[in-house]
Amino acid sequence: MKRLIAVGVAAILPLWPGIPAAASTAAAPPARVTSHYETATGNTAARDCGYSVVLPDQSDQALWLFCDTVFLDPAGEAFGFIGGTTAATGPYAPGAVPDQLSELPTPPASPAVPPRTDAPRPFLPTPTGLVLPDGRPCGTAGTNSYAASWLSGATRGPARLINGYDGSDLVALTYSDVCVRGSWVWTTQAWGISFYHPASNTFVAHHRVFATGATDDLQWQRQLGSPIFADDGFLYLYAFHCDDSGFGACGTGRTVLARTLWRGVAAWSRPLAYRYWTTDGWTSDIAAADSVMSGARPFFLDVRAYSDGLAAIEQTSLGGHYRIWRASSPTGPWTVGEERQIADCASSAESWCYAFFGHPELSTASHLMLSYYDPDQQHVMANAVSW
Repeated sequence: MKRLIAVGVAAILPLWPGIPAAASTAAAPPARVTSHYETATGNTAARDCGYSVVLPDQSDQALWLFCDTVFLDPAGEAFGFIGGTTAATGPYAPGAVPDQLSELPTPPASPAVPPRTDAPRPFLPTPTGLVLPDGRPCGTAGTNSYAASWLSGATRGPARLINGYDGSDLVALTYSDVCVRGSWVWTTQAWGISFYHPASNTFVAHHRVFATGATDDLQWQRQLGSPIFADDGFLYLYAFHCDDSGFGACGTGRTVLARTLWRGVAAWSRPLAYRYWTTDGWTSDIAAADSVMSGARPFFLDVRAYSDGLAAIEQTSLGGHYRIWRASSPTGPWTVGEERQIADCASSAESWCYAFFGHPELSTASHLMLSYYDPDQQHVMANAVSW
C-alpha cells in the first residue's frame, strides 16, 4: 500500500485496560513509537511501516525499520522528506511501547553509540534503473517522481554463511522497488532481498530477484514479504491480493505462499528457484498458486513467528478492521479469529489507518503488540490487543 503521510494532530489516546504499567524504557500502550530525535527537538518523524527485529546477541535491543518519512516541526508544518526507508535501534520490554529509539546513520557508517538524537537518515539504498511511463528515468527533474525501496518484511537471518558472515548475526529484509509519481500513483518494478549486519551497520548482500524490465507492475504474486527461515531448510514468503473491495473493505482475496531453499545451496537470489504452494503441491507457475488461507480478505498482511507458532495480522478494512490467523507451520492449516477493529482508526478525522504489524518481542502470553500508522497522530502507534 502506498506510504501516504496525512496531516493533522489528535489528542493522546487513553491507556489500554488490563496492561501493566510500562517499564522505565518504554511507554504503556497505546502510544507512539518515538525516538530521541523527536524527544530532543519536538519535531515529528511522520513515517509508516514499523517492522521490528531483536538484534543479534542483544536480548534487550531491537531494530526498527520505517518507510517514507515526512518531517514536521512542533507546529505541524512539513519541512523535509525521505522517500524509502529509515531505521533506528533501542531497548524494548514485552507489553510496552518503545520510546527511546536512536536513529541510525546511512549504511555503511560506524554505528553510533546511543542515546543518539540525530535525525533519521535514508537506510536501504535508493534503487536504480526504474523508469517512468514515457521511458525516462524515475526521479527526472520536473516529473514529481522518486525511486524508493519499500520494505515488505524483516527477520533474523539463517544459520549459514552469507558472504563470509554468520547469517544468524544478520537481519534479512525483503523490499519492493517502486517509482512513485504522486500521492497514490506508483509502479512496482522489482522485488528483492537484502542482508544487513547491525554490528557494523553494513549491507553484506543485496539481491534484486524479480524485475519487470519495463514500466509495467511486477505481478503481485512476486511482491513477497513476511520472510520466515524454517527448520526444514526453506525460506517461506507471503504475497496477498484483495480481489473484491468496496467502501474501504476487502470482500474476497488471496494469500499465496512461496518458498526457496536457504539450507545447502542458498537459492534466494535466483528467480527460477521460487515455488508456489497449491493444494496439489509446489509449482513454478505463479498463476496456479492457491490461497494458503481459505477465506482471506487482505488489504494488508504481516506474518511473524511467535513463541507458540505463527501468527498473521490481516487488515480487512481501511477503517481499522483486522483478523488474527494462527498456524504451526507456514503451509498451515491456518485458522482465523474473529474480526476486530482499532477504535481510533474508525474515528479518524484525516484518513485511514494502515500498515498493521505484529511484534513478537513486545507481545505477551495474553496480548499481541500491534502497530499501525494513525493519520490523526501522524505517527506509528502501538497497541496491545488480546490474542
